[in-house]
Amino acid sequence: MNSPADKTNTAILFTSKQCPHCPSVKRILQELKQSGKLATLEIFDIAEHQQQAEQYHVRSVPWFRIGELEFQGLHSASELEYWVTHASTDEGILTYLVDRLKEGKLREVEKLIEQHPGWLNIIMQIISDLDSPLQARIGLGAIIEELEGSELLNKQFPTLERLSQHRDHRIRGDACHYLGFINSPQSKEALHRCLDDPNEEVREIVQESLQHLNENHCH
Repeated sequence: MNSPADKTNTAILFTSKQCPHCPSVKRILQELKQSGKLATLEIFDIAEHQQQAEQYHVRSVPWFRIGELEFQGLHSASELEYWVTHASTDEGILTYLVDRLKEGKLREVEKLIEQHPGWLNIIMQIISDLDSPLQARIGLGAIIEELEGSELLNKQFPTLERLSQHRDHRIRGDACHYLGFINSPQSKEALHRCLDDPNEEVREIVQESLQHLNENHCH
């Protein structure tokens, strides 16, 4: 017996009669709906439903949305099943955001975090995962810099403070760097506690972060 589908796992698919890949994506999603893994599936022909296509900013097909995650192009059955079962999980959202950063879609990720503030908690996991792709780590850094001084970033203080005491000096260094973008007495106190870090590189980062905070505070 199939378990009931997660109600957040609703899907919308846009196709066209000229599209060579649309039938494959349509068939796979319909099978996932029939198996109970997908709660609902709406299918639109882009030529016949231009208003809906504009609403979702559909530019090419196949285009589909599972939960809050948007996709384009041909995907395999295993990929589609993964997204249907993980679209509403932290793991799935993190994978999705990392993939977007790997593709250089920084503005898209920033917009998604703006729409879903809780996703910042999820993407911060990149800091403590040293296997994260370099593009994703650089992208996260750019996002944090963009959020400097915001309440959204300030809420990440407990996470960054904890990571500033991590056993791996690279993670401590990244955490101390990002603490420099949280302009609060708490952040300064946490950085002062790291001034005696056993790693020279971390100590240098701490000094730079404190200098950045002091300069910003003066302004």
